[in-house]
Amino acid sequence: MPQNNRSPIVYIVPIIIVLILIGLAFYIIFNRKSSVTTTNTTNSQDGSFTPFGTIPPHSTTTAVTRTTVSTNTLSSYSNNKISLRLLSNTPVGGYGASTTASTTIVRWVDRGRGNIYEARYNDPNIITISNTLVPKIYNSTWNKNLTAFIGPTIQDTISEPSTLYAEIRARIVPIISSSTKKTSSTTPQTSTSTALASSTIVAPGTSFIGQTPYELKGKNLPAHIITYAASPKMDKIFFLVNESGYGVGYTASFDGKSVTKIFSTPILQLNAEWPEENTIALTTKGSALYGGFLYFVNPKTGAWKKIIGPILGLSTKVSHDAKYVLASSAETNSVSTAIFNISTQKYTTALVKTIADKCTWGNFNAAMVYCAVPSQSVPGLYPDDWYRGIIAFADKLWQLNASSGEIHLVSTIVDQSDRVIDAINLGLDPKDEYLFFMNKNDLSLWSYDLVSGKVR
Repeated sequence: MPQNNRSPIVYIVPIIIVLILIGLAFYIIFNRKSSVTTTNTTNSQDGSFTPFGTIPPHSTTTAVTRTTVSTNTLSSYSNNKISLRLLSNTPVGGYGASTTASTTIVRWVDRGRGNIYEARYNDPNIITISNTLVPKIYNSTWNKNLTAFIGPTIQDTISEPSTLYAEIRARIVPIISSSTKKTSSTTPQTSTSTALASSTIVAPGTSFIGQTPYELKGKNLPAHIITYAASPKMDKIFFLVNESGYGVGYTASFDGKSVTKIFSTPILQLNAEWPEENTIALTTKGSALYGGFLYFVNPKTGAWKKIIGPILGLSTKVSHDAKYVLASSAETNSVSTAIFNISTQKYTTALVKTIADKCTWGNFNAAMVYCAVPSQSVPGLYPDDWYRGIIAFADKLWQLNASSGEIHLVSTIVDQSDRVIDAINLGLDPKDEYLFFMNKNDLSLWSYDLVSGKVR
């Protein structure tokens, strides 16, 4: 049998190669783990500000799967002003916005309980204004100072919605003694809240026993209201009432007093706006199966004037100087959007396609209109399928200038949010610094800072 004369190096080299491969595998695995972002699962209270990149209150066990970023990238977010904010993660029954010398204020109604919340843009906290139980408020239109609103509500014993006028009033509450206040470290945020139109009613630092400094007091407006709108100064309202099969139009003070009848019409299926002091805009409810019309009505004389129509699937938004109309109409499996110049009677086709209900005109700049536009075309019967929830959108925010024809992308909001947003109920503060909207998918409330956000 021959003698084995192989050198020991023959065995050592394969061993070294195997060890190197094992070490390389451990190195790759270690670096992969260290580059994964740690998910913050701290639960926050409903209604608090939630910047993009964080987990919503009801999803504390699920990571945001939209994108994976490094720890360094996450820390850079906290050093920059965030344009998109989640104001309420729970369903909202409408909102109102106002501006003071120092900040912008937005107040909204919790759709389930009727609680009133407030956010101020110089303060990251959410304040509970009122916890008066007024459930099932489906929408709300606020007065100028955000001290009262009107909106439809559904009562358990009545199948038809009733329209409520509700006013935020200060209430007398028990005050904790000064000795107790010294030991308390959790003074409620509600203690410093004030109505915008008044001086401070409750002294700063005052504590309350299970109460808020304000409560809702209200009354029902006339029954069978079909549609309503607030005047440009937010001090009056228009409402259309079904009276024995006829639509009867009334104007009144914002609290429903000083009622004046201005017209009667056989048309019942109408949506109302009051864009300009001498102009009430009435648009027939949009359907791709019927020709729609837009009329202007003089609130003093009740005189009607046809502006647009008949157009299939017509939906409209009128500028606050009543010079322009953003109109959408039905096309085959699509929607068309155009801006109508009332003085020249000419249409300008918009480069974006969206339903007019997803737009709002500027308050400070009356020729500017902001729209939520679907990122991708979705085939359907417009606007019917969207109204019925058969189709939904993932939106981008666009800015259109009706005077110059310029168009700019404001934000691809899906990149800054933790969910798909189908924006509805768009609105602006008086200075056009913040754009507000609700998500049709979950009725959450959002705002976009137009000053810090880049318009591209």
